[in-house]
Amino acid sequence: MNQLTRRRWIFSPITSWQARRLSRMTGIDQDAAWVKLRTTTHPEESVYARRLPGDQNTSDR
Repeated sequence: MNQLTRRRWIFSPITSWQARRLSRMTGIDQDAAWVKLRTTTHPEESVYARRLPGDQNTSDR
């Protein structure tokens, strides 16, 4: 388990659990699932999120 994944499990276990579940159900990368869930449940953190591959909104703001 890499350091980022470990920190996510410690500081946000519910989001990490949901991301793992989403990743298994859809086949997307667990990091992408985590970012997708986190920005959905906490929209104010979207400014910190990296662009996801296949994201529909690719325009720069």
